[in-house]
Amino acid sequence: MTRGGQGTGRWLVALSVGVPLVVAAIVVTVVFAGTDMWGRSPLHQAVDSYLDTVGGEGAAPMRGPESGCPQVEQDPAVALRGFSTPVFEHEIVSSTASGDSASVNVDLKPKTGGPIAVVLDLRRTGDRWEVCSAATGRLVIDADPF
Repeated sequence: MTRGGQGTGRWLVALSVGVPLVVAAIVVTVVFAGTDMWGRSPLHQAVDSYLDTVGGEGAAPMRGPESGCPQVEQDPAVALRGFSTPVFEHEIVSSTASGDSASVNVDLKPKTGGPIAVVLDLRRTGDRWEVCSAATGRLVIDADPF
């Protein structure tokens, strides 16, 4: 073999090892990102936990004594069950947070009928997010203000 042929052989070995590694990395990234294996934000975890409980007909978590939530006329769990069937699933659509306040757009997915657009308002006290209110509709969240 000539010297040039050795270089070609090395490139073929590098490609035969490198290409499968790159493909495997892409597959792992897509699978883990698609299944939230890398975790969700504390805000989204709080919303998921709350809606899993309320949508499964469980008792809504009680607000703590140091809750940052303002007094509202209706318990958000009661409001959510009034918007949908008592049992529902959900999907977080978008969210925005500033300081200790956040709003999350959610689709409630009742067992019958189409999705119901809901906005949840939350307040953070320490490291805990609490759902303060729920209303039908969508909050316009500008992901790219510039």
